[in-house]
This record gives sequence, C-alpha cells and structure tokens, in this order.
Amino acid sequence: MNFNLYVRKLNEVIEKSCLENAYSHIVYQIFELTLDDEKYSIVDTSTLKRTINKATAPSDAIAVPDFVITRKGYSFDGFQDSDDILGCVEVKYKDVDVKNPDRLCSTPQNKGYLDVYDKVIYTNGWIWRLYDNSSQYSIEINFKEDFSNAEYGKLLDFLCSINWGEKK
Repeated sequence: MNFNLYVRKLNEVIEKSCLENAYSHIVYQIFELTLDDEKYSIVDTSTLKRTINKATAPSDAIAVPDFVITRKGYSFDGFQDSDDILGCVEVKYKDVDVKNPDRLCSTPQNKGYLDVYDKVIYTNGWIWRLYDNSSQYSIEINFKEDFSNAEYGKLLDFLCSINWGEKK
C-alpha cells in the first residue's frame, strides 16, 4: 500500500463509517507489509470475548487487544502465559484515545497490557505510539503533525525495525 492509498483509506473511515473497526483493517494491512512473517504472526483478536480459555490474553488481562503479535510457530497449548506471545496492537478511533491509553497499566483486579505483552502499539492509523517499558510512549509517528510521504516511510521503517522477540 502506497502513501496515497493509505491516506485515502484513512479519510474514507472519517467520511463513510466513523468506526474503530474500519481503522483496524487498514492497520492490519500495514502489518502485512511490515511484519517479518518468517518470524512473527499477527492474530486478529478483536472479537475474542472475556472467557477463561483465551489463547492470546490471560483471563485476568484488563481487556483483549485488537491484534496480538506472536512468534511464527506459536500454537495455543492451553497455557495462557507463553513466551511466544510478544506484543499487541490496540486500535482506536479518536486521537484522544490513542494519546490517553486506557489499558496499559494494571488495576488491582486485572493486568494491564504492559504486564501481559512486551510491546504495545496504540494507533488509529493517523497516530502511532509504541509503549515498551512504561506508560510513556517511546516512539510516535503522527500524520496529524506531518502529513507526508516521508512520514509514511518513517512509519514503515519503524514497524519493520521492531524486534518483537526482544524481551523487557
């Protein structure tokens, strides 16, 4: 997907659907371009419900993310804590929801994303943030501030450069 198609798809969400799920399809397509599929898989978990036997999110997790990044050879074997579950992607609709992530930190009852996954990306396609060690993002790509083909190149480079297998 080139920059012009990417932008057209993002604008179509605003103009036609106004749904978070519409951004999810675009985000998935970007990961299909950038994720090293010899090493990793992206799993759509957006429709998983809070049940005891979730393959990619422990039952005490604060929520189920939209996508989970796993090692290529991952296969659910009944254990929810797996070294093969590496990161997650949470897709939001509004900029404010990307900038104020609500699922990173744990509560007394549930584990936040940072306690479950080594790397967490919050995005709505316009803004991308990577969280890897704290509730402060380590990298941001923001098309609202720099709407350019160069910034799109930075996004692709950034996503390609993530070492999902590197532990905290």
